[in-house]
Amino acid sequence: MFSKNTAAKILFILIIGSSVALPLVASAYTTPNIWPTGYWGGSTGLISCTGNYLSNAPAGTTPCTSLCDLINTFINIVYFLMSIAIFIITPIMFVWGGVMMMFSGANPGALETGKKILTGAVIGLAIVLCSYLLISTILKVLGVTAVGGFGGAACTPD
Repeated sequence: MFSKNTAAKILFILIIGSSVALPLVASAYTTPNIWPTGYWGGSTGLISCTGNYLSNAPAGTTPCTSLCDLINTFINIVYFLMSIAIFIITPIMFVWGGVMMMFSGANPGALETGKKILTGAVIGLAIVLCSYLLISTILKVLGVTAVGGFGGAACTPD
């Protein structure tokens, strides 16, 4: 029914597949934390403070009282846009460029368009990651302490 070569290939695929799948099953009891905290439904939200100083302000809103409140809001907005670019736009561009290249067939124009899309996605990802490095460096120079890594910077008033 199966030749020795086919049986060896099936066994190899099963061994490789199980070595990849078993660690995933072992870590299935915890949810991996891949999303930045603070604005994906966290306690502070995207906007960390409001301009509402009235006594009848909605519960959970805090007025902006210092420059640190505005810096934290700026950090949240910038990191939110960066994470959209990294986790949503870049994968879509990779898939789009790859599909264009796969279905280009004998059309060299479509193949070149797919290559340009993939190249643009890689360059865009590099720009976003370099901008994160630049923003983190500027915040470090300004004395903003990072707590929790990506998206977790916080300014504390003196």
